[in-house]
Amino acid sequence: MTWAGFFVAFCITWVTVWCENTLPIKCIQGDGTDENAQDCAGDFATATQCSQPKFVQYTGISPDVPYSCGPCSEEQEGVTCESCEGSSTEACNTKKEPGEDFNCHDYEYVDGAFKIKEEPTVCQRLPSTEIKCNMPGENAGEHYETKKRGCGDCPYMERQAGQCVQCDTEQCNRTPIKCMQGNDADATPRMCVPLAGEDPPTVCHRPKLKEYTGFPKDQGYGCGPCPSGATDETCETCEGNTTSACNTKMEIGRNFNCTKYKKKDEAFIVDDETTTVTCWRFESTKMLCNKPSEAAEALSQYEVGNHCGPCETDEKASGICEETDPVPIKCNVGQGIIKNSEACIRSSDDQDIPIKCHQTKFIQYFGLAEDVDTYGCGECPAGKEDKCQECFGNTDKACNKEIPAGKDYTCYDYEYNTKGKKFVKKEEMVICQRLNKTAPKCNMPGKNATAASDYENSGCGGCTEAEMAAVTCSECGTVQCNTGHTHSIVAAFILPLFCCLFVVMSYR
Repeated sequence: MTWAGFFVAFCITWVTVWCENTLPIKCIQGDGTDENAQDCAGDFATATQCSQPKFVQYTGISPDVPYSCGPCSEEQEGVTCESCEGSSTEACNTKKEPGEDFNCHDYEYVDGAFKIKEEPTVCQRLPSTEIKCNMPGENAGEHYETKKRGCGDCPYMERQAGQCVQCDTEQCNRTPIKCMQGNDADATPRMCVPLAGEDPPTVCHRPKLKEYTGFPKDQGYGCGPCPSGATDETCETCEGNTTSACNTKMEIGRNFNCTKYKKKDEAFIVDDETTTVTCWRFESTKMLCNKPSEAAEALSQYEVGNHCGPCETDEKASGICEETDPVPIKCNVGQGIIKNSEACIRSSDDQDIPIKCHQTKFIQYFGLAEDVDTYGCGECPAGKEDKCQECFGNTDKACNKEIPAGKDYTCYDYEYNTKGKKFVKKEEMVICQRLNKTAPKCNMPGKNATAASDYENSGCGGCTEAEMAAVTCSECGTVQCNTGHTHSIVAAFILPLFCCLFVVMSYR
């Protein structure tokens, strides 16, 4: 390029830059109805920026903010208004094209709970913005406000605190159902948070008990349909609701045991490796076992199963299977120290098989509920429920064992003196009995015990909550500590002290 050419090019570039810096910038102006760029004039002739209403995610274009020449005010910048660098050739504050609207539910706190409002909220977004809705979480208090009327996601801290729950499909933020979630041991009822891209679950699932066999090992409690791999025999569902979990833990009966057999040398014998098998049942399921009959030894078609439940119909009909009672539990039977561990069998065919043992109840601080300590099979005898206690039996050892008692101790006892109209200590103390490792405790009339009916205790043990609240009973935690009212004890020390002081002062 010659020097003349270079000079011409430089002049053209300089003139262009000078013109751009001196020409007014173009901005869209007004309410946005007219989207044509216009030169900035008047007070804004020297403006270098354009401004426009900000599109707030999930809420839409900020109202009452115009398209204009010049920057946003400091108060509005980034909140309801946004600025851009202007140009003399085209407007930078072009109108933003919104994406497709969607709906989310809004909530209000009514009568102690969050409830969905009748009308859903219309949520606005940019084309690249994902659909998201939010709702109050389990830990949201009565003063919690639903974010953006249900549109958009949750603030991070509120989501972590369980105050806000979010989901990502249209109108997904309806009050979620509650389901028991977790494994059998730690399953608890919790809200079902929708998984990403999925609609909120409407059902709950739980493991299904197979009669006599038990629950499947790898099946837990949860939200939604049964998981992949589960079958109708291992899992079942129920219709969820927003107040309580429908998939509660199934009420089952007490397990029982059946004798296990194996075939050896063409004969059926008790399995010496595992002599019994545990059988599961519903509460209404009859406890019954099956075993090979004597005739089964000559017939090869009998197959050893788990021995829980009745015989198969065809095996019973052919006489190769017999139905028997379960392995009996063991209970201590007898009175006092004269008792033995015995197998508990039913006394007749129309009686239930015992699954519990019973014994005389030990009442804390008072001793046995009856004069004789009685042990036996089955539930407590009728009419003795308040003097008897039960435990579920086992096949290997008795559960109704002798109750370990601690060392006896004594407390003062009180009676009401009708002449003096007050409670007085009895001459003879009362002997208190307790369980092993139980701390001694005594009680006495409180300051508000002014009538015989106000205090009817024996002196052993503590007071009831009602007695403590009414101050008709006072308790203490050492042997023979219930010596009298506190004000009487104080008087016993204070009065002699005043007498001594009076004598001393008299000699001065």
